[in-house]
Amino acid sequence: MSPADEPAAPEEAPPGDGLRVVNTDTLPSEPSRAPSPFSLREGRMIMGFDVLWCLGAVLVWGLPLAAAATLPLTAYELFGPLAAAAILPLAYVAFLVALTLVLGALKALLPKEVPGTSRVFVDRAFFVFLLHWGLEKYVPVPFITHIQLLTGLRALYYRLMGAQVSWSSHISPGAQIWNPGLMRLGHLTYIGDFVHLSGHLSQGDKLILAPIVVGDRTNIGAHSNVAPGCLIGSDVRIGALCDLAPGAQIGDDVELGPRCVLGMSVKVGAGSKLEPRTFLPSWSTVPPGEIWAGDPAHKVGDVRMTKGEERRRKRRRGE
Repeated sequence: MSPADEPAAPEEAPPGDGLRVVNTDTLPSEPSRAPSPFSLREGRMIMGFDVLWCLGAVLVWGLPLAAAATLPLTAYELFGPLAAAAILPLAYVAFLVALTLVLGALKALLPKEVPGTSRVFVDRAFFVFLLHWGLEKYVPVPFITHIQLLTGLRALYYRLMGAQVSWSSHISPGAQIWNPGLMRLGHLTYIGDFVHLSGHLSQGDKLILAPIVVGDRTNIGAHSNVAPGCLIGSDVRIGALCDLAPGAQIGDDVELGPRCVLGMSVKVGAGSKLEPRTFLPSWSTVPPGEIWAGDPAHKVGDVRMTKGEERRRKRRRGE
C-alpha cells in the first residue's frame, strides 16, 4: 500500500468540552470614532437657546400675570374677598388678552420665516425658525384651547402671530396650528377638532418650510393632518382622519371621504371626489369631475350634479 492510500489520521478533539478556544487577542479591535467637529458648537447653541428661552419666559409670563393680578387685588382692597373671588374669571380673561398682546409684540420683533429648505444648525433660516418655534412653545395647549374658545381673541391671537386669518374663520378648540406665519385661511373656513396644520417638516439634517393655503368655505374634518406646502381650494370638504402629505394640491369643490391619504405633490382636480379610505400615491393626478377610490386609487366614475346642486354652488360663490 502506497502512502497516498493510507487512511488519514483522525483529528484530535479540542481540549475541554468540545468547544473551540478562540484567542481574543487576535481579533480586530473596533475602529475608534472621532468626535464630530460640530458637536461642541451645537451644544453651545442649544445651551444659549435654553438660556434665552428661560429669560423670555420671565417676560412672556411676568407681564400678563402682573396685569391680571391687579384686578382681584383691587377688588379685594375695595370690596373684600367675595368681590375678589367673583372677579377671578375676568382676571383670567385679562391674562389671556395680555398674553396674546405680549406674544404679538415679541413676534413683531423677530425676522419673518422664509419658505424653503435650510440646514439644521447651519443656515440662518433655521435659527429664525427656532426663534419662532420657541415663542410659540411659551403657550401650553390648555391656554391655546381657551384662546380658541373666544372668537375675537382667537382671530387676534393668530393675526398677531402672523397668520392671514379671516374673522369669520373658525378654528375649533384642540386644533394645532404650527408656524402660523405661514398660514392663510379664507372666509368661513372651518378647522375641525384636533386638526394638525404644520408649516415645517424635518428630514434628517434638513428643515423644510412651506406655506399652507386654505380657500373660502372649506371644511377640514377632525383629526386630519395637513403638511407643509398644501394648497386647498374653496368649497372643499375634507373628511375626518385624512392625511395630506407635503405639496398636495386640491382644487375647488372637491370632496374627500374620511380616512383618505394623499401622497406627496398629488393634484386633485376641481369638482372631483375621493371615496372613504382612498389612498392616492405620490405625484398622482385626479382629473376634474371624476370619482376615485381604492388602494391604490383608481377611477370608478364621474361626478354628476343636479340642477339644484349647481344652483347652491353658484349661490355660495355669489354668482
